[in-house]
Amino acid sequence: MTSTEGLRVGFLSANYRWRPHYDEFLALLPSDVEVQIEGLGLWRESITELRGLADTHQAKTEELVAERAWQGIAVMGAPMQLQNPGLLDQLRSVVPVPVISALGAGAAALKAFGVSRTLLVTPFDGPMNELLRAHLASEGIEAMLASAGFVDLEKATALEPEQVYRLALDGFAGSPGAQAVYFQGAPLNPLGVLERIEAELGVPVIASNPAMFWRLLSELGRTYSLEGAGRLFRDWPRLA
Repeated sequence: MTSTEGLRVGFLSANYRWRPHYDEFLALLPSDVEVQIEGLGLWRESITELRGLADTHQAKTEELVAERAWQGIAVMGAPMQLQNPGLLDQLRSVVPVPVISALGAGAAALKAFGVSRTLLVTPFDGPMNELLRAHLASEGIEAMLASAGFVDLEKATALEPEQVYRLALDGFAGSPGAQAVYFQGAPLNPLGVLERIEAELGVPVIASNPAMFWRLLSELGRTYSLEGAGRLFRDWPRLA
């Protein structure tokens, strides 16, 4: 690990709930980086409520960056960006620190491993998955889905680690030519089985929260070798 002074960064969730997978993710991180996860409370019943809320997200983000003195921010959750396509450019135009997103980090991690065809595993429904596949296609990455989708996020959150493991393995078996497994959407938490999946399949497994940390800290000039989130954390590849 590159030894440097401490950093404080913000991870912004469009939701308002603290979920157990956040604790599991934070436990993997080095002591010289403080990640503050902040819920913005932009939706309650359905992620489709996020459409058209870019200005609200911007206002809350500007306030938090000033208040917390963050040195970089990550916009968590693909649905916020997918339903507000100009959000990242909008935030970058007003926030004086690096801004990355779940979507951008996932694509960057796949490209860092030379992946152009991946299995995609998400907690989202069919329409949101199609938006996600189209976004990945715009990045030059073909995505094959592990399932038809979940009716709601809570059903995905309720899956046990062994069920997540089997979903990935079964999906990979039905995805000829896949070079990686990409989990986008942390409510379907793969961290407890991520390294098992890598060992079984022999391909990189990318999860959205570790990918955001890798991308943001890489943008800030940091390099690490960390355990618990597979090759991305252990090998810490350069941004492509």
